[in-house]
Amino acid sequence: MGLYNDKQGGQISHRSAANTTGKPGNNRLYLIESHEIYQGEKMTRKNLPNKLTIFRIISVPFVIFLLLIDRNVPALALFLFSSITDFVDGYLARKSDQISPFGKFADPIADKLLVAGVLITFIQLGELTAIPVVIIIARGFLVTGVRLLGSKAGKVISASWLGKVKTISHISLIIAIMLNAEFDFTWLNMAIPSLVYFAVTTAVVSGVDYLYRNRKLIKESFSG
Repeated sequence: MGLYNDKQGGQISHRSAANTTGKPGNNRLYLIESHEIYQGEKMTRKNLPNKLTIFRIISVPFVIFLLLIDRNVPALALFLFSSITDFVDGYLARKSDQISPFGKFADPIADKLLVAGVLITFIQLGELTAIPVVIIIARGFLVTGVRLLGSKAGKVISASWLGKVKTISHISLIIAIMLNAEFDFTWLNMAIPSLVYFAVTTAVVSGVDYLYRNRKLIKESFSG
């Protein structure tokens, strides 16, 4: 990564040769054009985390559509890929110090849209009842509200380990239901109820923990 391709390398070599002609302005032209190439590549790298977030949002209706037409394996593949981009875009943004306002806003929304969209689809397909789905989605709205308060106050609210456990539990539940819908494994039939309870428990516990850790921020918001 970060290396020029062969074509660009050929262009730079050609320009370098041109500099030996001794014509005025060649050095300046070479520096300006090289700087433009570098800035273009830098912007491409900078936008990659945001592009992955946008891809995750766009993938939501496609995952839902595949589930509704009973194409569980393609739906699972797209869901897994989209879920992986959640970890990748955050890692890239932190590693390269390219955390943007758009990323802060859109990344958690993309995650919640993906999970909520699939869970609601499971209700329509008869795979889940409404109560656990409502609890999980309500927790998401609650956390998003607190994050908006933090953003308004200029405070960055980092995710806790409980939040990461919650994410893993929800993804595991979704994967299990998709696999079971396609292959009807006996052991998955037995495991899914436990996964539902675990997903709801982690949603509630992590939500309460989130409110407690940010109680001062919430209290200040009431006082204006």
